[in-house]
Formats: sequence, C-alpha cells, structure tokens
Amino acid sequence: MVNGRAVQLDGVRAVAMLAICWDHWCPASWPRVFPFEVFLFLFLVLTGYLITGSLLRERDRSEARGGTWKAAALKTYQIRRGLRILAPYYAALAVAWIVRAPDMIGSGLPWYVFHVSNFHMAQLGYWPSGTNHFWSLAIQQQFYLVWPFVIWFLPRRLVVPAILALTAIGPATRMFHEFFLPWFTWPQVLTWSCFDYFGIGALLAVAVHRGMSLESPGLRWLSVAALCGYLGIFGLHALGWPTFGLRAFQQTLLAVAWCGFIAAASVGFSGISRQFLEHPAIQRVGQLSYGLYLFHNLAPLVTGKLCWFLWDGSFEHGPGAFLLIILYAAVTWGLTLASWRWIEQPLQGVRARIGPR
Repeated sequence: MVNGRAVQLDGVRAVAMLAICWDHWCPASWPRVFPFEVFLFLFLVLTGYLITGSLLRERDRSEARGGTWKAAALKTYQIRRGLRILAPYYAALAVAWIVRAPDMIGSGLPWYVFHVSNFHMAQLGYWPSGTNHFWSLAIQQQFYLVWPFVIWFLPRRLVVPAILALTAIGPATRMFHEFFLPWFTWPQVLTWSCFDYFGIGALLAVAVHRGMSLESPGLRWLSVAALCGYLGIFGLHALGWPTFGLRAFQQTLLAVAWCGFIAAASVGFSGISRQFLEHPAIQRVGQLSYGLYLFHNLAPLVTGKLCWFLWDGSFEHGPGAFLLIILYAAVTWGLTLASWRWIEQPLQGVRARIGPR
C-alpha cells in the first residue's frame, strides 16, 4: 500500500495488458502455448471487485448521512463514469473510423456507439480487424450501467443472494451453449455468459466490506484449489479427454483463482515481485492500461496507414515480425499518451469538481 492505494494492482494491470498486447500482436504463425486470454478475465474480475467495493462504501456514507440520496448518487456515478471511461472510448472509436477499420464501415458502427458490440460479434462469429477487443468493453459498460441498481436499490439482505444468482447465470448459460446457436454463432461473448467474472469479484468485495481480511488463509486456499480445478479441466480439454460436463465451470474457477491473486496484490507481494510490480515503468503502464487496451488493436491499422510499405510479406517472420511488434507498441503508446494528455487528464479536474466517489 502507498498512501492507501494498492499500487501493486497497477503492476498487475500492466502485466495483464502486456500479455494481451503480445497475444494480439504476434504473428498467427507463432505458437500460442499459453492461454493469454486469461488476463482479460482478470480485468473483468477486478472490475467487479473494485466497482462493488466503491458502491458499497458510497451506500454506507449516504445512509449514514440520512435522507434521500439514491437518485442524486446514481446521477453523479454515471457522470463520473462517463468522464473517466466514455470520453476516451469514443476517441478510440473515432480513430477506428478514421483508419477505416472494417467493422466501422456500413452497419457495424452503431453496435459500438451503443455498447452492444458483443452481441454483434456473437452474430458475426469472427473477430473484426482492429475492433475485436471492443466486445469486452461493451460488457463492462453494461455492467457499469446496471450494477448500482443491484448494490444501492436492493435491500441489504438481498444484495448477496442477487450477486449469487447473477454469478450462477454464467456457468448455467455456458452449459446450454448449443441452445443459443440458432441465433448466435459465439454465445460465449454474450453478456450473461460473463456474469460470473463480475459476480465473483463482487462477492470478494462484499466479503472484504464485511470484515474479511485480504490475508485470509481460507481465501488463499480456496483460490489455489480453484486454480488447480481450472488447470485440470483445461488440461483434460486440451488433451482431448472427457471433462465430464465441467467445462462450463472452468472460467468460474479461474475467476475464483484471480480473486486470490487480487487479494495478494492488494496486500502486497515482497522481494523481487514487489520490486517488479512497483517499478515506475510498470506502474506507468498499469496506470494507463485502459487507454492501452483501447488503442492496442487499432495500432496495426494505424501502422498500416503510416507505413504501408511494411506489408509486402517480408515482415511476417523473424526479425521483421519483431519490428512490427515494436512499431505497434510505439503507436499504441503514442495514442494512449495523446488520449491521456488531451482527454483524460483535463476531465479529471471536472470529475474532481463533481465530487469524489
């Protein structure tokens, strides 16, 4: 902790973001042994944990003051969320439109504007170039929109049962994957298929809010057991062996495992792990991870517009491929810094005047 902030979580964000970038930037011909998509699910679990904790603390403060507060708090929450998240999001959409990302031409754009691109991609059944990462952003925006109603508007005694019910929907819908196939090619990117990521993160926040220590041995053992379960199911499936119907719970177990890691990072690692996660460069990447995620998949398209001569096929292997990755990183960093300097930082002052949450 530094000044009450779990700085190592920023380091964890940095590692997750770098892994996602590598997965999206490395050539298709390169082997992908490690499932880097697990780091995307870390962001979803972390969102459930952080947002739920923030909403619970706001409810405590507002109810302690007394009077009516929910409507005003909801308005403030959505405005502040919009200033922090939506402004750079729409800037990224503008970049995607300028470089003529394939899905920005024609009927695809409204799905992104109104944060339902995950439903769009579920129908497409393929990842549109430059904008395929927006499906997870759409799910998070949907979560931000509805979650205050769960945490603030339900009676306290119903909050945990509601979170448990929503969490159960995730694996339940994955169990009935084939039921959705007549309407969606990829049901796994639909919102309800991801409820358990947010829900398990939210349950961790509720437990901590009610007094559970982030150093709880029970939490650590539970997360280790969940990780073993995830690896077991993943390994059985990768080897082509039967999983006995447990595949629907694979990601649920991963979310529980991530909770243990989030708790450990919140408390703080020691030794070389601490030095790495708290290194200024890693911290900077973690602090700008949202912008990096917004622009990293657009970087190849922007690079293609600026350096079209690199796309003659000679840079797809060996040192040339590494050069492309370096260019993608440079373009991503430039776009992220521009967004931070001219959009996000100025709006931080506006958010501060609205009031801290």
